[in-house]
Amino acid sequence: MKILLLGIGVANLGCARLLDKYYIEYDMKQINEIESLEEYDLIVKSPGISLNDEIFLDYKGRVISDLELVYILEPKFIICVTGSNGKTTVVSMLNHILSKKYKTIACGNIGYSFADAVLENPDAKIFIVEASSFQLEAIDKFAPNISVLLNASICHLDHHLNLNNYIFAKKNIYKNQSFNDYTIYNMDDKMLNRIDCYSNKISFTADSTLGNIYVLDRYIYYRSKRIYHLNDEEFKRKHLISNYCAVFAVMHALKFSFKKAKKLIKSFKTPKFRLEKIDDYIYNDAKSTNCASTEAAILSIGYTHLICGGYDRGMDINLSLEALYKIKAAYAYGECKDKLYEFFSKHNIICYKFDTLKEAFLYCYNRKGEKENILYSPMLASFDQYKSYNERGNEFNRLYKEKKSH
Repeated sequence: MKILLLGIGVANLGCARLLDKYYIEYDMKQINEIESLEEYDLIVKSPGISLNDEIFLDYKGRVISDLELVYILEPKFIICVTGSNGKTTVVSMLNHILSKKYKTIACGNIGYSFADAVLENPDAKIFIVEASSFQLEAIDKFAPNISVLLNASICHLDHHLNLNNYIFAKKNIYKNQSFNDYTIYNMDDKMLNRIDCYSNKISFTADSTLGNIYVLDRYIYYRSKRIYHLNDEEFKRKHLISNYCAVFAVMHALKFSFKKAKKLIKSFKTPKFRLEKIDDYIYNDAKSTNCASTEAAILSIGYTHLICGGYDRGMDINLSLEALYKIKAAYAYGECKDKLYEFFSKHNIICYKFDTLKEAFLYCYNRKGEKENILYSPMLASFDQYKSYNERGNEFNRLYKEKKSH
């Protein structure tokens, strides 16, 4: 069998090391180096390469992702988490809790490839894998022991071409699971609330009492048992409550003590650039790449000056009236500034346009009131001006520190 690793990124570099371990021969090439795929029986594509790319139009072999390759060569106990928002937070929270009882490794789309994690941690008991739709679209046999579907919103349409393809990719996470496995899903999400699988289903909800894990007043329940009390700050953040519910559902699947999990959640620190409070009234939510994520951030902190902008993936800009009501003014920058300006103007929200994040931040900072919030939540991908959300997150922090020091 002739194998091609298509694309040279973190995921495929890890796959190369894994294939080397088993003395399996392969080629590794960038997509622009390929003239024909006919000589290859199996292709492991980098997550950023779409299955809809024209290079695959006449290809007759198998195309898989790094998740599939690792699963075939190194089967492990896997908790796999996907969703449009909250993946990194939930994976990190699960790792924080479960590492107190097991040797666990957080990996995948979180920045540490699944292949490298398996190679470097052969004694780990549980691999907690953050999976993107880019990876899940190309699986065949991959079957995690526990799958978690957090939510789905309109995003990545430039990659998947349409919403149906995107949702189908997300739901691939449970398609190979058996009656010994668990599928955990958010029944509040209309795109995910129909789950057809053979595994044990655990539903969670923040909007009703119909799920296995649900919220009533200020308590999270498992069936009729109170398992967690939400404090004032937590109660304001609906997306955080949903994340907690998903985590408790995993605890139930693993028969891990709710009491112990509750204590460990209290000591958990939110991942960097996910609604990170960097000073009084200043929030850095650079990880936001879609409207649903930015809306959750706005509703969590309340009235705010919103700085947003980035790479245009072709998605429509959409925020609820409840979120729009909380925006004092918008400051749009980058490739999408005109698109954002048009959207906010249509909803009678003052919007200023800038070429760069620096210009947008300085104008916003000088304009806002003394005790008014600034929220940097881009709502779009970073690729027009930055290599990653980490780069733009660090840039925002640097700009704030420079301004504060003067």
